[in-house]
Amino acid sequence: MNALPPAPDAEVQDWSGFRRGQHVTLRHATGPQLHGVLDMRTDDASVVWILLNDGGGRRLVHRGDGYRLGHA
Repeated sequence: MNALPPAPDAEVQDWSGFRRGQHVTLRHATGPQLHGVLDMRTDDASVVWILLNDGGGRRLVHRGDGYRLGHA
């Protein structure tokens, strides 16, 4: 899997409003999208773990990785 470019600091999103158990979509500026359920979030909301749909496993994403988190 190729690494995606990180997001510039000005584009880093605040993920503190998202809660465990919510259905979410992660969208990257380069096109990839991940869909699943927010499994866990760090206290500072800088990292989330998503249980991907369709048996895709569990994915850790840092808010500086360039993804935008949204409600599914």
